[in-house]
Amino acid sequence: MRARTTTALALLLALTGCGATDDPATDAPSGTPSSTSPPPGSEPAATGGTSEDPEVAEPVERLLDWRDAGVPGGARYVRGPEWEARGEEGSSAVDLSRDGDALTIEAGPGRIVSEVLMSTDWAVVVRQDKTETDPSEVDVVDLATGEQAPLAGPPPASGGSWALVGGDLYYPTYGDDRAYCLATSALADSNGEDGWCAPARTGWSGLTASEHGVGMMTFDDARPVACRTLNLLDGSGVPQPVDGPTECLGWDVAATADGVVWSEVPKPRRQEEATFHATVGDAHLDLGAGTTGSLVPCGDSVFFVRDPQTPDEPARLMRWTPDHTLEVAYETTSVGNAFIAEPVCGGGVLSISAMGEQGDEQVWADVT
Repeated sequence: MRARTTTALALLLALTGCGATDDPATDAPSGTPSSTSPPPGSEPAATGGTSEDPEVAEPVERLLDWRDAGVPGGARYVRGPEWEARGEEGSSAVDLSRDGDALTIEAGPGRIVSEVLMSTDWAVVVRQDKTETDPSEVDVVDLATGEQAPLAGPPPASGGSWALVGGDLYYPTYGDDRAYCLATSALADSNGEDGWCAPARTGWSGLTASEHGVGMMTFDDARPVACRTLNLLDGSGVPQPVDGPTECLGWDVAATADGVVWSEVPKPRRQEEATFHATVGDAHLDLGAGTTGSLVPCGDSVFFVRDPQTPDEPARLMRWTPDHTLEVAYETTSVGNAFIAEPVCGGGVLSISAMGEQGDEQVWADVT
């Protein structure tokens, strides 16, 4: 996570072309619903404040029912309602399986598996050129039948940010004069098209997607630090700035049923450290500290990672619910030197990899 965030900032700083850029920036379950937590709905939901004086959302502990994934901590793993994807060492292949069915997709010569995305009905495997000079190659798997086919749509750029919601895939492509553009593909119809392109000397990254909307960060090539803007796509697929984030400081953004969740980086030299915020209509809430690059919509909620804030605290996975409550959905056994990698959502199933001095684990949970 930290390495990826550092790379993101370096790319933000290095942008000089005409909109052409890559991505910026145990044996037993680890947790069960807490017996000391209040039952759902018993605590008052946050009501919100103003953008200048947001209400602080106090978290409650309500751990999800986590299950062991059976793979080492740090290994590539994506779980869906029926299928799971396991990445092989060196990103040379990915194995897709469910009861009675199995499929292996090899990266191929000169390529690595760079992305594995999953929804209820589809899996998408991106095979990136190691030299990052040729377009990525993409395999689409219909999870109802197990049939595999190449992606239909504009050629994908090498690397970049990808998002899948339902049967709609969002990914980077190049337009005229190497403009960096957003492409979409309707997987069920095998129909893809390019859309909005970043203006010259700007770029975009940080795609998130849910039934409530598609979010992205756009940025310019200002020095020494790029000015970042958080957006949601409008009905025509054009990014529109969201209300709330401090100018130029935003990093992550995701749509909710009645607002947005976003992060801001107050210290440019500590780009992995962020403060998270949410809106509910016109009300503003302070969700507290979190880690950039970790914001993920899944099921009915939005999740983000909070690193240990003191030497005796664990790393935590935070959940912002549609009831406008902030919950602790997972916490590591280790404290202090503990870490949770970017969560991955596959059709309402959340997978996480946690590392720490007390041991590593890879777990998953259904999100309802």
